[in-house]
Formats: sequence, structure tokens, C-alpha cells
Amino acid sequence: MSAAASDGGIEASASCLSLCLDHLSLYEVSALDLIEIAARLECGAVSLFVRPLPLGPYKDLVCDAAARADVARALRDTGLSVGVVEPFMLDERIDWELMERSVALAAELDGTVNVLCFEEEPARLQASLGRLTELARAAGVRVAVEGFTLSSIKTPAEALALAESVGCIAGLNVDTLHVMRAGGSWADVAALPPERIAHVQLSDGPCVAPFDLQREATVARLPPGVASSISQASCRCFPRPRAWRWKLHSFLRPA
Repeated sequence: MSAAASDGGIEASASCLSLCLDHLSLYEVSALDLIEIAARLECGAVSLFVRPLPLGPYKDLVCDAAARADVARALRDTGLSVGVVEPFMLDERIDWELMERSVALAAELDGTVNVLCFEEEPARLQASLGRLTELARAAGVRVAVEGFTLSSIKTPAEALALAESVGCIAGLNVDTLHVMRAGGSWADVAALPPERIAHVQLSDGPCVAPFDLQREATVARLPPGVASSISQASCRCFPRPRAWRWKLHSFLRPA
């Protein structure tokens, strides 16, 4: 299955869009395995976790030169590009040396720095994002702010306001599940400036939110359309940017 951008919205078709297989779609596998699977599925890109996380067997591509070289070789061999690079978390305890090295890796992979915000103090958050975007600007890489249900920046409108506060380098990563859960609306999405949309994450969930939102957001996502919360009509509300790239979350998982 693929998705396409047309004047009428998103529809199944031969790939006019670049489909990007997200690491959360197959969170139990390594970066190398994800790249191999994405190539077999004829995706155009992958989004990668580049540092160890409890979710899966992710090597530290920032500090492990051999692992980084293996991933770079696999990307070259398959012809895949890189979508967003994670994790980049803005909270009260930022290791700026590690952040700078992570930005450099995102630039090396030609990916986009994907930002989740957990700093609750607005002025500190804006300052941190400003510092991160300056690192990104120096490295020649773009930044995307993602509204996340359990973070301090939840809705597309909040993410847009934060991105606009630091200039044109910061775009948006819009996650359909988070739009549903964070109290935003499809009208909010339709109002977003198209040039700000760097990525769209398509995944689904039941109309009634589960008790454990953290689990749903990480390891219990559903494919688009499975729970009828994400419909073709809701996808049509996305403004059409100049270049589309869609991330598929949980695309391979059964309902």
C-alpha cells in the first residue's frame, strides 16, 4: 500500500509520495533490520532511533562509529533515504554536547531532527529550541517539532507557535494519533502553513482513548483506518506541501 498527494487529499495509489517506514512501526528490530524490511516493502525512506532506548535493540549510532558505518552502508546499498532522526528531547536536563553530536549525525544521514518537548517553562523551552535550531542551522539540517499527547507541546497549534518563535528552520511533524488524543482537531491541521509540514505520521487508535496513553503512543499503535478514527476524509484536511513524506506507524501490525 502507498499514499499519494493529490488536490483532493490522500488516496491509495502508486507511490507519488515517499513512504517512510518509522522505527516505531517495528520497534523490536534494529536499524539494520528496519532498513532491510523497508527496502523489501519498496519504501523510499526510514526514520531511525539513533540512541539506545528501552523500546528495542537500538545501537548508539552517535558514539559507536562501527555501528554508524554499518547503517550508512545499508542505506547506500538499498538506496533508502532517512526521514526523521530520534530522540531529541527538550527537558530540564539537556546534555548539549551529546545534542550537538546527535545533530551532526542527523546531518550525516541527511535526516530531520525530530523534537519532543518536555520542558514545562515556556521561556526555557523556547530558549532550548532556539539553541537546538542554531546547532541544526550550522550543520545544515532541518528541525521538526512534534506535538505529543504526553509532552508540554501537545497540539498542532502549540507546535506551530513554538516553531514560529524560532524562525523558518523549524517545521512540524504531525502525528494523527496525537491529534486525536491531545484535544486538537482536523481543522487545526487544515490551518497549518503547508511549508511548515516536514513529516506526517499516519497511525490509528480507538475512538475511546485507552487508559495507558504511553503504551498506545509507543508499542500499541494501529494501522491507518483500522479503528475508523483516521479516515480518508480526515487525511484530506492536511494542507498540501511542496514535497510530501509520510511516515507509516504500525503499518505491518494486525488489528
